[in-house]
Amino acid sequence: MDLRFGYDSYQDVRRNLFLYSTPFLIGAGFFAFFYVLPMPAQQAVVRFLESVSNTQPWKGMLGGGIGIVAFGVVAFLLTEIIQVHDQWYDKYVIKWRHQYSTDFTLPRLIQPWASRTNYRIFEAADAHVRQFQERLYYPYVGDRDLKIPKNKLVRFYEVVTVYWLTQINEIVLAAVSAMVVYYSFRGPVDVSYRTTLFNDLVIVMVAFVVNRTWVRASRGKVRRATEEEIWAILDNADLRNDLERRLVLICQDYSIPYGEGNQD
Repeated sequence: MDLRFGYDSYQDVRRNLFLYSTPFLIGAGFFAFFYVLPMPAQQAVVRFLESVSNTQPWKGMLGGGIGIVAFGVVAFLLTEIIQVHDQWYDKYVIKWRHQYSTDFTLPRLIQPWASRTNYRIFEAADAHVRQFQERLYYPYVGDRDLKIPKNKLVRFYEVVTVYWLTQINEIVLAAVSAMVVYYSFRGPVDVSYRTTLFNDLVIVMVAFVVNRTWVRASRGKVRRATEEEIWAILDNADLRNDLERRLVLICQDYSIPYGEGNQD
């Protein structure tokens, strides 16, 4: 795999997420092992490693190596295969992308024809957001047949990568929090371990607050990058005419009135 960061395509974004998120997952994994797992669970892991090799220093090196590889594999599965940040967490939990498409992208994209567009277009877009994006927006900003200047797309990929990274951070922090809560009820009852769990929870909550601040800032940058893409479409006479043609067709397909006086 190419380990260089690039932003020429969405595949680059996914690879960047893998490269960015792997160190965070490794750090979170070792944090959970040393500071969340109770001693009996840690000892069970150590016994497994000893069954593979009980020779020093290979036992310690093997344990660290297995941990790094395991969490690297998890990072690859989450970002490249499952795409948990987009296809699962955002789609079913956060639902930001759907709202962003219907409340931000579409209104700005069709703003020049707002006086001719009936309000029902937003109801249809809310119910069929993927189709509207594919017909009105993606034809101009897609990797394979890019219509706008390349620097606009690269800028968007740069900032949206950071946003998706904050979502991966949130997923990992939620998983660590769940472990802390689980072992608060099922773990040892000694004061020292309970104190450690409380400190863990404080650390995770602080990290969550910092990450949410980062989420807000990154969303603002995504909005500005999207606006730049939209203006690149609307400032080009040929693209603008093509967009209006597409808008008319999609209104016809969804039985949405279009033309002067149809905005009510």
